[in-house]
Amino acid sequence: MNSKFSRRSFLKSAGLAALAGGFGLSGLSGIKRVSASDHLQGLPRLLYLFPGTPQADVATVQAALSEYMAERIGATIELRAIDWGAFNDQIGLINASGENYDLGFTAPWTNNYYSNVDQEYLAPIGDLLPDLAPGYWASMTPETWEAARVAGNIYAGINQQIFVKPFGPYIRADVLEAIGAADAFKALTGYAGLTDILAAAKDYVDGDDILTHVTYYLDPIMVPENWGFDPVDGLLVVKSTDASAQVQIFSETDEFRQGAELVRSWLQAGFAPADPATLGSGDEAWAAGLFAVRVSDIVKPGGNAEVEARWGVPVASRAIAEPLLTTGSVTATLNGVSSISANRELAVKFLELVNTDPVFYNTLCKGLQGVHWDWADEASLLIKPAGGAASFGDTGYAPNTDWMYGNVFNSYYTDPTQVGAWPETAALNRGARPSPVLGFTFDRAAVDTEVASVAAVVDEFANPIRGGFVDPATAIPALNDALQAAGIGAIRDEMQRQVDAWLAAKA
Repeated sequence: MNSKFSRRSFLKSAGLAALAGGFGLSGLSGIKRVSASDHLQGLPRLLYLFPGTPQADVATVQAALSEYMAERIGATIELRAIDWGAFNDQIGLINASGENYDLGFTAPWTNNYYSNVDQEYLAPIGDLLPDLAPGYWASMTPETWEAARVAGNIYAGINQQIFVKPFGPYIRADVLEAIGAADAFKALTGYAGLTDILAAAKDYVDGDDILTHVTYYLDPIMVPENWGFDPVDGLLVVKSTDASAQVQIFSETDEFRQGAELVRSWLQAGFAPADPATLGSGDEAWAAGLFAVRVSDIVKPGGNAEVEARWGVPVASRAIAEPLLTTGSVTATLNGVSSISANRELAVKFLELVNTDPVFYNTLCKGLQGVHWDWADEASLLIKPAGGAASFGDTGYAPNTDWMYGNVFNSYYTDPTQVGAWPETAALNRGARPSPVLGFTFDRAAVDTEVASVAAVVDEFANPIRGGFVDPATAIPALNDALQAAGIGAIRDEMQRQVDAWLAAKA
């Protein structure tokens, strides 16, 4: 990647003080520093920055983690939560001004991983992981680790959770039973087969006093993964089964046309509102009991319980899309080591600890046993709020961001309906087909102008097609003409050039 404006060049040209004034770490959080026990004094302290709401009892948890770490890796920890809304800007200033920290949350969607690598804000740790974090390194396949590799090296540790996206429909269990479609729902192998179920559900909805429509937004059907493609960047995709990794424009494929025609037919049949935005957000509508089906969402072990908690009613689900391991899904949550950390090796050892030691990890995620949680069923790893509290949030420590810190599959369960979901999900990850471009990242620098023009075309032409609001027969040709005029051909050619070079380097 091109490092146009790296930390090194910035510090040489501008100096620290000009940018850093008023934006030091001391002003970022209300967390109080913990006075370490005498035997911990003098040990290196790792400073870990991440987005989140500061927890009232973080000092107690931090002290316990430090005691645990001291015995195992000879270091202590300081947890520094930065408010969600401020995190991206604040850590950007911290990085650019050379403020010292050791570990930080990074992802494509906040504190951008690829920009951090480009700007030399993150340390390369690929050579350290096998030796200093062997259990962590062995817990994922080599193909999975490739997703975090940039320009030949790995700059952050991957947080294990569900990587694949086996999209499919969810339907209220009461509606499914009422229309007698349970067997048909279980037998679904494609989205076209959902039509008859939606039609039966519409007859039910038309006679119901609360339900207003069968479903809500239809555009989730149109995600490339539902049609066997890796969405590499925008509308540029690669077929999951294409070992030669030929870049295609999604809107020019037969699959895009089929999806658009299906969505259009559903809207015309009255399965979804013509203007869903007038009814509020999707989650608000589900919680209000206005809709019966979510046409496409990630179907995963334990997912029905999560959706039930959100909707307030039991649901059934059916995976349709093939589980596919993509760069974007694997790198959704990462923890990197600062390039100016004086404790790089200790930071990698921390990654080993937080990703392989369930006691340490759950202390970070859930707090202390007897203080913040108690066992509900130790054999099942099921916990409950400590001291009879109504919720974990009432105990003083409940970040509820297990996915941010490390391996979710080591989490204690908080809902009895999810018990057993983690081994099933881990198996789903390990058995998934790797995308032909797993580990590839597109550098847009050479086609920045075209990318901006194409984005405007997508907003104007593609989004109405995805929602079923226009006739695909005329709208898709208009979209493709506009995309070509905006320069998508040049973007595709540049991406193909980069993919070919990437494949050649791997070989």
